[in-house]
Amino acid sequence: MTDTFVACIITYNPNLNRLIENIDSICPQVSRVIIVDNGSDNFEELSGRLLHYKSVILHASKVNRGIARALNKGFSIAEGEHATWVLTLDQDSVCPPYMISNYKNYLAKLHKHTPAEKVSRIGILCPTIVDRNIGVIAAEESHTGPVKKCITSGALTSYSAWKAIGGFDEKMFIDGVDFEFCERLIQHNYYIIRVADIALLHELGQMTTKRILCKTIQVKNHPAFRKYYIVRNRLYVARKHKKPFSVTRAYMSAIKTAFIVLFFEDHKKEKLSAIRKGIADSRNM
Repeated sequence: MTDTFVACIITYNPNLNRLIENIDSICPQVSRVIIVDNGSDNFEELSGRLLHYKSVILHASKVNRGIARALNKGFSIAEGEHATWVLTLDQDSVCPPYMISNYKNYLAKLHKHTPAEKVSRIGILCPTIVDRNIGVIAAEESHTGPVKKCITSGALTSYSAWKAIGGFDEKMFIDGVDFEFCERLIQHNYYIIRVADIALLHELGQMTTKRILCKTIQVKNHPAFRKYYIVRNRLYVARKHKKPFSVTRAYMSAIKTAFIVLFFEDHKKEKLSAIRKGIADSRNM
């Protein structure tokens, strides 16, 4: 059976020039590009810019129902395109021209040298992430091999694995959706493998770094509503998966987030209030 590769991009008020750069970079590499728009204010302009793309499928939602539901919709559309692999992309990512070919080459090597049963348990192949502001996200990303998690953008996800574990968790709306999905993949005995020679240019917010004594701290400068979902969802996931000390670690992460806001970010009152609300609301999910 021949693999079919499609791409899925979730949009919400996108920078249209960057989005078009994104689409132009991936269109020649896949059979279809599925765009699921989450109620963008500039949807009319967006749809107009896409009219000449014959391989692009545009699905519009009138309201923003969250990244998880949009991803699930994209995968459902991919089923109609007989996709075996779905490359998920953020709207501001730009793929290298060799991305899919390198993924295909890696899969071909696996099929040649690895038992078929093990190859069938690959849930995601993911790239090295190069942030526009700080460069390669982590030193370990220079090595090809299994990892515990990856971000959505650039992830080449097995359609059958997505279906087998029930898709993305729509309770989460945004933030941590990708990591929770990865956790369930591993629980269901799927592998996540980073292919180090594939690099994706991406932007993880307006991230900067600060040093306190000998420690480097990432300051992500997310707006207040993102702080809310980050804290809420970490606690939700910790309770959902019931790992030892996971809830304690999630609370410690919330305290660290509040500390970074207090000392390094603007709009402190609004963001600290969002963190408190996220902690409270996590108990009712």
